[in-house]
Amino acid sequence: MIQFIQIVFFLLTLIGVGVIVSTKNVIHSVYALALVLVSLAGIYVLLNAELLAIVQILLYAGGVVILLVFGVMMTRRGSGETLISESKNSILALIISLAIFLLLVYLFSNAEVEAVNISSIDQVKEIGVSFLTDHIVAFELIAFVLLVALVGAAYLAKMSSNE
Repeated sequence: MIQFIQIVFFLLTLIGVGVIVSTKNVIHSVYALALVLVSLAGIYVLLNAELLAIVQILLYAGGVVILLVFGVMMTRRGSGETLISESKNSILALIISLAIFLLLVYLFSNAEVEAVNISSIDQVKEIGVSFLTDHIVAFELIAFVLLVALVGAAYLAKMSSNE
């Protein structure tokens, strides 16, 4: 049963990646990216890396996809006109992608991996305690920088709408 679920997540990831690289509609690419990121979160759950799965869904599938959708919505285009992307170097991109894929297959097939059994609850607890004790200054600085970026983006959006 686990192998069937792994195959389903693998196929969903491949389908999403296929849609991303083959479609010219940017909105369809963003939705396919969301499918890929959620599928990868499912793979993380199957690998007992629940923290990575949660981060994958919250930060990437949630945050990045929403940012991309807002970016597409904020671009200036004619009414009813869809945003289309075109690639002029498809052959070069295919050759480079295939070379990277073959390199990764070679490296992963020759890697020696040891299985480590770590309780994910202990792992999440240790990371949370570490964030709120040892790394509290960095954690708060990152939150502040994100807040400043959000306020700055809202200000710039308001300034451009007044023009």
